[in-house]
Amino acid sequence: MKRITLLSALLFGFHYFGFSKKISVYDTIILPKIILLGDTLPEIVLDPIEVRATRLGKVNLEEWQMRYLRIVYPYALRTARLSKKVNDDLEKCKTNRQRKHYLDECEKVLRNEFESTLKNLSRKQGQYLIKLINRETGQSVYNLLKEYRSGWKAFWWNFMGKFFQLDMRAEYDPEGEDREVENYIARLEEVYQHDGTIYLIQNEKFNTPIPGQKRSK
Repeated sequence: MKRITLLSALLFGFHYFGFSKKISVYDTIILPKIILLGDTLPEIVLDPIEVRATRLGKVNLEEWQMRYLRIVYPYALRTARLSKKVNDDLEKCKTNRQRKHYLDECEKVLRNEFESTLKNLSRKQGQYLIKLINRETGQSVYNLLKEYRSGWKAFWWNFMGKFFQLDMRAEYDPEGEDREVENYIARLEEVYQHDGTIYLIQNEKFNTPIPGQKRSK
């Protein structure tokens, strides 16, 4: 246990600014003392603090896998943020008609902004993206589609996805089969914090409609 002493300058500062005053013997707190360079100073012992190592383990992934994850992880982060915004906006919709109109307009916006890019993802990249969306939102892509559109449409998305080996119900398993992916994502999170990627995603402006208002043509 390390012993940490208060700086004598702090004591002098209190006296200089008039904080010292006469106190009765009953108010006095007697502290242990230590002599440092000829000066007698009060000694305070702090409780021990456990320091744990934060060094990340070695990533056992191929270079192409890490490259794919770097491509799709920002999309998963954007999806999570957009999902929260949509949920917040839906709470402002007063009728089912407003809700339907809002979601229809959102679908048009998302298609214009993301569809062409996402279409160019490979099958494996799509698999990673589906799992990372589950990691960031806590919901499967199937459930997100079901919540925002309809159970029937989500069913067909899942059914069609199987032709491309894409399961919209897939869930992220950081302790099991996705353990190495989680290890690498932890590294990406640190990188994104330092290079500003997280800041940019958190402050990105989505051109989504205003709940209850018709978009001007």
